[in-house]
Amino acid sequence: MKINQKLEGKKVRLIDTDEEVFEAKVTDYIYPEDNEPEGIASIIIWDKLKRRSVEFLETDIKSIEILP
Repeated sequence: MKINQKLEGKKVRLIDTDEEVFEAKVTDYIYPEDNEPEGIASIIIWDKLKRRSVEFLETDIKSIEILP
């Protein structure tokens, strides 16, 4: 799933490759060249339920949609 910086600040519904569903705000986008050693874009979301940030590599995201 391709992601980009436009997701920053948006509330999203994300389904990961393990079929887990997250509804959260994207707090950060990490460019591939800044994500060492993977070299893959990623986003960080704030998981309210677990009260922690979670990072998802582009390759770990099955689908993502922006919520209103």
